[in-house]
Amino acid sequence: MTRPPAEGRIRVLAVDHTAGIAPFRQKFAALAAHPELDLTVLAPSRWVENYREVRALPCGDEAYRFTTGGVGWPGYENRAFFYSGLGAAIRRSRPHILHLWEEPFSVIALQAMWHASLWAKEAQVVFCSADNLSGDFHYAYRPSWFYAAVERLAHRRCAAGTAISEEVAEVLRRKGLSKPIEIVPLALDLAAYPASPESGGEDIARRASPEEALAQFGLASPIIGYAGRLLHQKGIDLLLRAVAALPRPRPSLVIVGEGPERQMLESLASELGIGASTRFLPIVPHEAVPALLTAIDVLVLPSRTMPTWKEQFGRILIEGMAAGCVVVGSSSGAIPDVLGDAGLIFPEENWRALAAEIRRAIEDPELVGDRRARGRRRVRERYTWDAVATQMVPFYRRLLGRTSRPKGSTP
Repeated sequence: MTRPPAEGRIRVLAVDHTAGIAPFRQKFAALAAHPELDLTVLAPSRWVENYREVRALPCGDEAYRFTTGGVGWPGYENRAFFYSGLGAAIRRSRPHILHLWEEPFSVIALQAMWHASLWAKEAQVVFCSADNLSGDFHYAYRPSWFYAAVERLAHRRCAAGTAISEEVAEVLRRKGLSKPIEIVPLALDLAAYPASPESGGEDIARRASPEEALAQFGLASPIIGYAGRLLHQKGIDLLLRAVAALPRPRPSLVIVGEGPERQMLESLASELGIGASTRFLPIVPHEAVPALLTAIDVLVLPSRTMPTWKEQFGRILIEGMAAGCVVVGSSSGAIPDVLGDAGLIFPEENWRALAAEIRRAIEDPELVGDRRARGRRRVRERYTWDAVATQMVPFYRRLLGRTSRPKGSTP
């Protein structure tokens, strides 16, 4: 691959509070593979993700410059702020595109816009949003008036926005944003989930046999699973009730995650008579998620909408499809759109309907094969970082008014 000279490439500075988490940096590796881009990535030196502290370390083989800065309030996506590194990264990279993988109402976005006004006045600033609730500029966070003021500034200053779903884009339009909005979903590295050769590449090579799953969890197959935070809005109590309502012998249940609801959920499992066939496991590192999911037959995301929250995307959904699980989700927020025709949907809060879908997913082998193949295909077509990177390069070109590739580059 021939790269054009640096002066002929699009200089992009990406600011991302999750970029210190190695699996989440894969989108930047995919972007940097495009010869038109000269990419710098700024991450917090320390971040808290799913109740665990993550230190940002370079992998050593990045095709882009990776730099870090000190951050206050790590783990608070919208309140966190850089106390070092941000201004220096903007001055050094002199970006044509300053892509903030941050909400337009976040403190980091406010800081970046201010620094850009000093050091990169010509930069096209782009924000990223996953917010699907605040169409009236009222936020679930306090002080709401502050976030509203920051987002209104971002709408004026930024050249464009990216949204993780069409629902989020519609919220931005309701707020009056007239700038370009690109739908850029969450994604993953499909290479972490190797395909089964006999399936023509549309199904997953399940690395965990029922015997291995039994050894891993101490449970009998089939195994129903949930992975994520243990919060009320995630609806895990509905999953427990649904499994308890299934005919005997009931499937096994694995709940992976941490959160304030854990003790209550453990007590509820015992009360429902499924304590012996249910395992509550701690959060696993991101790189261990593929192996975990290949031991699960049916993955469930039973989220419930609340006045201040509804499911924004559900990354675990695409991970489950990539791993070959039959994925069942509620009707909350973006879940039906993410799953499309590759998963099973039940009306949120209706645990009886959830029980019926789980029963279908473990008793109908034709349905299982169909949904596994559809899920794998849907991820490959929509939710890989390579697909996202291929989408982003022409988007950057359009923002800069470039209609062709720099001389010497290749597609």
